[in-house]
Amino acid sequence: MPLELPSTRLEAEELDRRDPLRRCREAFVLPDGVIYLDGNSLGPLPRSVVDRLDRVVTREWGGDLIRSWNVNHWIDLPFRVGARIAPLIGAAGHEVVAVDSTSVNLFKLLAAAMALRPDRRVILSEAGNFPTDLYIAEGLSAFADRGWELRPVPSGDIADSLDE
Repeated sequence: MPLELPSTRLEAEELDRRDPLRRCREAFVLPDGVIYLDGNSLGPLPRSVVDRLDRVVTREWGGDLIRSWNVNHWIDLPFRVGARIAPLIGAAGHEVVAVDSTSVNLFKLLAAAMALRPDRRVILSEAGNFPTDLYIAEGLSAFADRGWELRPVPSGDIADSLDE
């Protein structure tokens, strides 16, 4: 059944007045007269966040300083956030940890692997790997400045490439 759109401004305003989610707008800081539909990159600022940020910046960071890692439980935050994400993805609370982005973790993993085996100079990757992953490996091999080579190979040729 196709959605019937209002044909006049008055009809649209009446639909807005009857919208059960209308109150939700008040939960966000939005300039008057603005209809903001972008929520994927930088959604509107929730009003509750303003007070929370002020508390974290002023009291926790500003007052408690480095003690905040323990006093305000910053040290456990990745586990607490992970536990809140877990039900959304069908996992148990203890199975999820919120950490750096995949790209940052890939950088750290490759850097650690390169440090463990400085005698090896090839980073082998599937040619069809996600472009950002290849950029990270390429950048890290150049950054290491010790003759490292990123060698992208077709996925079917990975096993053969391991012998080289």
